[in-house]
Amino acid sequence: MRVALHPCYILHNRAYRETSLLLDVFSRQHGRVGLIAKGGRTQKNHKRALLQPGRRVNISWTARRELGALISVEPCQTDAPPGGGRLLSVFYINELLVKLLHKHEAHPELFDVYDEAITGLSGGASEQVILRLFEKRLLEALGYGLALDSDVEGNPIKPNEDYNYRIEQGPVLYETPLENSVRVSGQTLLALSKENPGKDRVLNEAKQLMRMMIGHLLGGRPLVSRELYKYILSTHTEKAGRK
Repeated sequence: MRVALHPCYILHNRAYRETSLLLDVFSRQHGRVGLIAKGGRTQKNHKRALLQPGRRVNISWTARRELGALISVEPCQTDAPPGGGRLLSVFYINELLVKLLHKHEAHPELFDVYDEAITGLSGGASEQVILRLFEKRLLEALGYGLALDSDVEGNPIKPNEDYNYRIEQGPVLYETPLENSVRVSGQTLLALSKENPGKDRVLNEAKQLMRMMIGHLLGGRPLVSRELYKYILSTHTEKAGRK
């Protein structure tokens, strides 16, 4: 079956055989799809630059069970993907989609969420806010939406209280540390509910909460993008120490 030309995002590419590329593609209509781009690595292939992670392109392919075959790729009338340090954030959210989405399951709302995140990273919006909101909406799309307005007993979240957020249950009023939980303020939970996590404390706590929840979904699988970030950070710190 031939899939007509339509907008998609390139999530990941890697070398395949001598001259080809193996692509992970995110399509609004078809979800995550694996494709072979024959001759995609050759220097003469002028479409090679279009097959980079975070790039929105119009593509068509021949569908098969596991791996389809790329037929054509054309640029979209959109901005180029984020560059510089923000490219690490693109790698991060791409890796989450590759590891958490099943192939050939459409997620049209999540596609729009991803599109919004990439657009924000390409502009001047807060990188940390973009990532936290993307993680929140990703959890919702996968059926693991956070309980942010009320605790496990059904009581409204109080902004001046602290809570233990438990993976399988939700927020419990904080008394002592609990296993499989992270301490988070009511202010942070309510800010996430309103999708307005602008304050430093809220962003820091939200990051720990999202890390716990996403780590649970990953089942202990490490994120290459996170390790790459740690490596780059340590390298910069080491260089700064030599000056």
